[in-house]
Amino acid sequence: MRVSSLKSAMCNTAQALERHRDFEACMRAHYHVLLVPYSRRPFFYKSALKYSRLMVSFALLSQYFSTPLPLLAEVKALCVTRRYCSKNSLESIFLLFRALGFMEVTPHPEDSRFRVYSPSDEACREARLMLTALTESLALLYPEREIFRQMRDLDDRGFLALYFKGFAVILASELTVDVLLPECYWLVKRDAGHLLMLAIYNDAFAPDNDRTTFRSSSYLALAKQLSVSKTHIIRMVQEGVEKGYFKAHSKTRLEVLPPFASLVKRFMAFSFAVGLHAIEMGA
Repeated sequence: MRVSSLKSAMCNTAQALERHRDFEACMRAHYHVLLVPYSRRPFFYKSALKYSRLMVSFALLSQYFSTPLPLLAEVKALCVTRRYCSKNSLESIFLLFRALGFMEVTPHPEDSRFRVYSPSDEACREARLMLTALTESLALLYPEREIFRQMRDLDDRGFLALYFKGFAVILASELTVDVLLPECYWLVKRDAGHLLMLAIYNDAFAPDNDRTTFRSSSYLALAKQLSVSKTHIIRMVQEGVEKGYFKAHSKTRLEVLPPFASLVKRFMAFSFAVGLHAIEMGA
């Protein structure tokens, strides 16, 4: 499929998803499923879900499951070109993954200048846990599609292979969410990534809340829940106020404005669309 055709298809899917009657319920389900592994290892996940680091992990897995000999140098080149991280930051991330037992690195069998890598079984389990928050939401939105039931029966590597073979095409085509929806990046570039964004949304737009007068959200309480600093939240809120997404009423309370709700919905619609097309192309 040509890049322009794929982009058009993904945008159409995102629009259809946002109009789906169960879309908001699936957004909330996505948050609660992802919160389970996050709560178990908050200090790891708050960094792992920062968008740039998440994309490094996805680049590693895409390269691994779509090429016969995955090279760290190729992943590094892609991540530097896309400005996910600097070369030094990437080396630090690779070292951390090795120290945590998430990645094994060996010399290239024919050229020792290059390094070949593979994710460990533990890394595959963690990656599947994160992606399950996406695939289970898609299964609720598309109950008629057999692929989601089939994915549940796959082992971790089979599950990831299906997803990342398709995601590799999206990554190579430069059709990730940050490209399709660049106005979201100020939110997801931070520690805890889109989970923090969803936490604020869920708190402010609870189903039993009056949609005409939005309830204020205690963002410092959310900071504690997600193990991020108060300063981290305050800086995000200040930027959101400047962009017209929040109105601050005190040091601990803010009003969440309609443009924020719209941005969150669009981000999640594109995230689900990327996931759906990755699965369809990888199946």
